[in-house]
Amino acid sequence: MPFTILPKPSVYFKPAPEEDAFWLSYGDEFPRAFELEEDPQPEENFYQYGIYQVLVKYFPQFKNCQSFSSFAGLYAINTLDGQPIIFEENGLMVVGGAGGSGIMKADAIGRIAAALCSGEEYALLYGDRKFKVSDLGVKSRHVEPEKLVI
Repeated sequence: MPFTILPKPSVYFKPAPEEDAFWLSYGDEFPRAFELEEDPQPEENFYQYGIYQVLVKYFPQFKNCQSFSSFAGLYAINTLDGQPIIFEENGLMVVGGAGGSGIMKADAIGRIAAALCSGEEYALLYGDRKFKVSDLGVKSRHVEPEKLVI
């Protein structure tokens, strides 16, 4: 079974055959406060009454499966437009905020970051497409909002 994303609410899962397991995940937003937690902790009820209930509606074969491990973390996403942020300021290079779609954009993000590091105005993306590095920066940002945010 491939990595699978279910419709709203966006529960996603992937098989981990090397662990004889499946990884389930969900990036919740509401009613969470917009803040950083020093040590985020998983919530059993969140799994039992949230993620699990959505999963078994689509895939009844997961009924009666129990979690044996869990973790909670923070989600690195640019909440302004959902697109990655890549810029350099005072000798510090920042590359982040791609959210769940970062894996799909990893090649382009890496190429743009490399161009920034090399002082290039444009990055050469796959298919010989040029992309202006500053378009993902802060000062002269010029990108359309991401419509598919995972």
